[in-house]
Amino acid sequence: MIIPAKLAWTGTAVRIFLGVILGWAGVVKIRNPEAFIKIVKAYNLLPEKLVVLWGIFLPWIELVTGLFLFFGLWHKSAVLSSFGLFLTFAAAVSINILRGADIACGCFGFNDTNLYVVLCQDLVFLLCCYFLFFLKSTPYSLDHCLFTSQSGGLS
Repeated sequence: MIIPAKLAWTGTAVRIFLGVILGWAGVVKIRNPEAFIKIVKAYNLLPEKLVVLWGIFLPWIELVTGLFLFFGLWHKSAVLSSFGLFLTFAAAVSINILRGADIACGCFGFNDTNLYVVLCQDLVFLLCCYFLFFLKSTPYSLDHCLFTSQSGGLS
């Protein structure tokens, strides 16, 4: 099945947008791991022994997932990884909203942010992932360059 051009280009824009979002979020946290580890601890969701591990590895997962989305490599895997990340973020934020916690989200820096706004952002990002999941490839992606010459077009 060939994807209509407008839908394919929308997919490209959404893919690049999510890639930039995740990449930027990862870089900000990688540059200041101590601050991010404090935020992970403030969420009060993980055992003490896992807080530092999560605080160190999560930003790298975000960065790699963001790069794969941005460049359009391993489309399905990158989309599933980003879906898992945004679902995890939405769950963590939701739990802390229900607790009445007043904490920084830790998303794109370490400023205080309204957790309701963060939850809405995560839900929008999840919808973007859902949309991307059903596209095999998008124009201007490495997957498109590597694999569409064999299949004859976007599908």
